[in-house]
Amino acid sequence: KQWYQRRVRGLDRTFLDVRVLHPNSPSNAKKPLAGMYKNHENEKKSKYLQRVVQVEKGNFCPFVMSTTGGLAPEASCFVQRLSSKLSQKLSQSYPNVLGFVRRKLRFELLKTTLMAVRGYRKSKTVFISELDLNLINFFVN
Repeated sequence: KQWYQRRVRGLDRTFLDVRVLHPNSPSNAKKPLAGMYKNHENEKKSKYLQRVVQVEKGNFCPFVMSTTGGLAPEASCFVQRLSSKLSQKLSQSYPNVLGFVRRKLRFELLKTTLMAVRGYRKSKTVFISELDLNLINFFVN
């Protein structure tokens, strides 16, 4: 947590990389939850941290969450910092904003999980360029 608080200088240019893990999967069955979070955070940091800091001149937060709705320590710290900034900007109480952000994250996670399980169920988009707008043939027939 202290590492992340040193790194975030106001959330100006913070890059997130999201990973969702399922703690009950066979590969995670015998691992403690804190160990799973730490492992996934370290994988993301080793992959992206150096590039983001040196090339992009920004901050990086590995945003790891579980399918049960839990957040890894750095993701939790990010959500708290974001909620703090939003509460100041919107002149709302911090607990209300924090609850809203957490709820929004969990519902988005639920929607993406349902889309992965059931598939995308919205009707197919038809572009105007694909439509046959030859009205002369329509009236002749």
